[in-house]
Amino acid sequence: MAKSLLMVMIVSIVMFYMNRPIFSHEIDPNSQEVPKDVAISPAMEYDMEISHHYSHKQLDFLEACADKPSTECGNEVFKNMLDETTPITDACCRDILKMGKNCHLGLVQIIFATYEFKNFASKGIPKSKQTWNDCVRRVGSKIGAPDVFEQ
Repeated sequence: MAKSLLMVMIVSIVMFYMNRPIFSHEIDPNSQEVPKDVAISPAMEYDMEISHHYSHKQLDFLEACADKPSTECGNEVFKNMLDETTPITDACCRDILKMGKNCHLGLVQIIFATYEFKNFASKGIPKSKQTWNDCVRRVGSKIGAPDVFEQ
């Protein structure tokens, strides 16, 4: 008897809280709107301010650029810009060169403008240009040699 009474109470409590979610509310992960009860971090505020310096056309261009290389290639390039020990494969070089010089530099500049990576910009941006030039030297002739960055 005590066991069944306990089970009834537990089921009642669970049903009560399932029907009346007091402390939860649904947040749309794709929404740009920040809920009023969520504080924006200074880093996020900084990054949001950066986006205001770009036109919608520029942001659309960079968004399209970000979709071009594979995730593995993007990670490879990023690690190469930061630690200089990660080699870039020929396949990744082809992806970078097909993406185009403006796409490559635009993505690099916006990444190193963010709060998290701004301290690495003085090293990362020149390294990205060096990587581009290296890719042009290695595989550029196979895809129609693109321009190199000035040294």
